[in-house]
Amino acid sequence: MHLFIAILAFVIFGGMVFLVFYFRLQTIQESRKIVNYFQKIAKKFGLQAELERKNGNVALPHLQGVWENRHVLIERTIQEKYNYLVISVELKNLQKIHFQITPKNHLRAKEKADESQLVSTEIAWIDKDYFVSGSPAEKVKEITQNFFVPFVKKYAQIWFLFSTLLIFQNRITIVLLSSPKKLRYDLIIEQMLLDLQLLAKQIENENITKPT
Repeated sequence: MHLFIAILAFVIFGGMVFLVFYFRLQTIQESRKIVNYFQKIAKKFGLQAELERKNGNVALPHLQGVWENRHVLIERTIQEKYNYLVISVELKNLQKIHFQITPKNHLRAKEKADESQLVSTEIAWIDKDYFVSGSPAEKVKEITQNFFVPFVKKYAQIWFLFSTLLIFQNRITIVLLSSPKKLRYDLIIEQMLLDLQLLAKQIENENITKPT
């Protein structure tokens, strides 16, 4: 009887270990697949792709005891706390967009931000002082409704669920609840890039992403 219980416990434990390693391997493979597509698309569009983990030790503002870019800190906090996939777009100018995807296993924050540094996940709400430099709240709401809401609706079915869209100076951050499965990443991302390039021009023309 004791031998049977010991064997059963060993089988259960072994099964749990196998499942952990299996799902970890699946996550890594999924992340690599996405990154590979991004590298191809970035090369095609001539974009500067920064797909590796950001180094937080560059000359950056001091925020709540953490030397870190504010947008990177926010992304890392969201990603770690809620285990979301994070996609960021940085508007360099009208011709070139910096596009970054951060798969789940690529982001490891050494220090966590305080709860107060997390953002609201309401699409219609953006903190004008924190995320948008020098833009009136009414203008932010107008831009959000006119540009971001249609963008979210268009890709909501493809990417399952959007959590939020953030604006920090000239950077747009899209937080996803999950990544697509069994879809053509290259075609989806290519179309998304085209839409984001158009979106960037529209927002730039509205003078909303330019820092003061």
